[in-house]
Formats: sequence, structure tokens, C-alpha cells
Amino acid sequence: MSIELGTTPRKFDGLEASALGSQNVQTGKPLNLKTSLLGGASVTVTNGGMTDLEALVAKLKNENQRAKFSLLLTSLSSIGQSLTDAQKRTLEQGLALSEKLSDLEKSLEAYSGEEAKAKAESVLLQAKIDSLQKQIDQAIADGKAHNELVEEQKRVRAELDAKDKVVADIQGKISQAKNDVSSVRGQISAVVKSIGENAVKTIANELSSLAGPEKAERPAEAAKKAEKEEEANPFAAIGESLDRIERDIEETIAENRVETV
Repeated sequence: MSIELGTTPRKFDGLEASALGSQNVQTGKPLNLKTSLLGGASVTVTNGGMTDLEALVAKLKNENQRAKFSLLLTSLSSIGQSLTDAQKRTLEQGLALSEKLSDLEKSLEAYSGEEAKAKAESVLLQAKIDSLQKQIDQAIADGKAHNELVEEQKRVRAELDAKDKVVADIQGKISQAKNDVSSVRGQISAVVKSIGENAVKTIANELSSLAGPEKAERPAEAAKKAEKEEEANPFAAIGESLDRIERDIEETIAENRVETV
């Protein structure tokens, strides 16, 4: 989740404060936006009395785009004003935990893939050892030299031992990741209770309505997806909506920059 709710600056590459009053937007320098899209206390305000983000939106030449984002910012501000300061801080905590959970789940998935690959390689090495053993046994029965086969088998056994250690190491990481996932899920549940489940769902639904579905999704698909996310992690839908809002704003501002440069 990229849009931040507190006082941490959010950088929009290719935009800068001085560009707000100029015809040609400078590139290469980031504009730090102290966002308060959910009504946080700290917002960077320009001389005209608008936040930097509002000033950027005001610069949009397309009247429909300008009206759309002005309404969006007003709606986001309204959501924020409905929350107490304590709720805002707790919501930020929940979103941070949601990101952490997502990262842990991705790591767990990656570890599982690594484990499956390492185990498959171990099976192949064991099969090679078994095949060499049969060749050694046959060479002994035939009274033929088999020293090279024995040395090759020793080499493959050492390779298998090393691979088994890799598997054990990965399994340790998987076990730790599962414990971490369980711990974070517990923390998320505690945060939901502190805010109130209904309040979290209301915020998620309001933001989902503002963000709209992904371009490739139909509204019904988006609704099912949001419902599934709420069951597993109620803050995931909030984070995804904020991501979509942010991408929409960034893309629109970037398009207008290209048109005006």
C-alpha cells in the first residue's frame, strides 16, 4: 500500500512544488506530499490555501477529471473526519500489519516453492545413488573394477547431504514464516476489535466505492474479491482501494504532464 495516512511524505516522481505555478512541469525531482487522505492532521498547504495534491488536481485541464478528483479528495477527507485521532492511528497500524502479512505470505509461498524444488532434486540424487549401488553390486558380482563407481557414489552422497541441509533450512524458514503469519493475523484481529469490525467494513466499502473496480474486473467480480479479502484480512481491501486511487491520480497527473510539456 503506497498512500500513507500520517505525516510521512509520499513521493510522486517527476513532479515538484515549483511546478504548481508553472506551465512546464519539471522532471527528475520528487514532490513530497504529506498526505492526509483519511483526514490525518498534517497536510502540506500551498500559499493558496490548498494542499499540494489539491493544487495538482486544480491544474488538470480536463474539467471532468478535475471534478472527479476534487470530489474524490472531498470524500476521502470526509471519511477521515468521521474518525477519531485514536481510530486513525489504529487504522494506520492495521494497514501496516496488512502489508506485513502480505509480505509474509509471499515469502511463505516462495519458501514452499524452494522446498518443493529442493526435495525434487534430492529425489533425483537418491535415485542416482541407488542406480550407482546397483552398478557397484553388479561389478562386484562380475569381478570387475568398481572403484570409480564408489567414488562417484560418494560424491553424489555428499551432494545429497548438502541438499538435505538446504531442505532442512528452508523448512525452518517455513515454520518461522507460519508462526509469524499466525502472530500478525492475531495482531490484526486485535486491531479490528479495537476499531470495531463494523467501522472497518464501512471504511473498506466506502473506499472501494470511491476507487471502483480494477479496469479488467467487472463490479460483481470486484465485490466477491473484496468480500474474500475482508474475511482473511479486513485491511487488505482498504489498502487495495487506496492503491487504486493513488494509481489513478498518478496516471492522470502524468498524462496531463505529457500533454502540457
